Amino acid sequence: MIYQGKARYPVREAVLHCAAIRTGQFAHMRPFQVFATINQWHHERGFKNGFGYHGIFMPDGTFYGGRPLTMQGAHVIGHNKATWGLLMIESRTIKELGEAEDYYTPHQIRAVKAWIRAWPQLEKVSGHNDYANKLCPGFKVQSEDWL
Repeated sequence: MIYQGKARYPVREAVLHCAAIRTGQFAHMRPFQVFATINQWHHERGFKNGFGYHGIFMPDGTFYGGRPLTMQGAHVIGHNKATWGLLMIESRTIKELGEAEDYYTPHQIRAVKAWIRAWPQLEKVSGHNDYANKLCPGFKVQSEDWL
C-alpha cells in the first residue's frame, strides 16, 4: 500500500485527465518537454508544488512520472487526497473527430490499463468529469474497464 502525505492517506483511486490543449500543441514533443510545459503552467497558476499530476501517458504509450506517488496531487479540487491523477495526452481533439472515444490511441489505453493494474491497491478509477462539470477526460470512465 502506498500512502500520501503526513496523514498517510491510503491511495485507492486513480483519476484520469486530459490536457485540454490546442490541436497539435504537444505533437512531436518528448515526454519531458510536455511535463516541463505543464509544470510551468501549474506554477503560473499558483500550484505550490508545480505539476499537479502523478504521471503523463503520451499517445505512444510512454509514461513519464510527475509528482511522487506519496505526495498529494493537485488535479481535482476536493478529491486529491488518496488519489493519483493520471494525465492522458490526446492524440486528436473532438473538434477534429467529432467523437471523444478517438482522443486516445490503443497503445496509450493499454499502457494506462497496465499501469493501473500493476497497483492492486487501486479499487476505483474515475474521470475528472466525475468530480467537476468538465468534459475531461472526454469520456465516461467505468472502473471495471480499467481495473
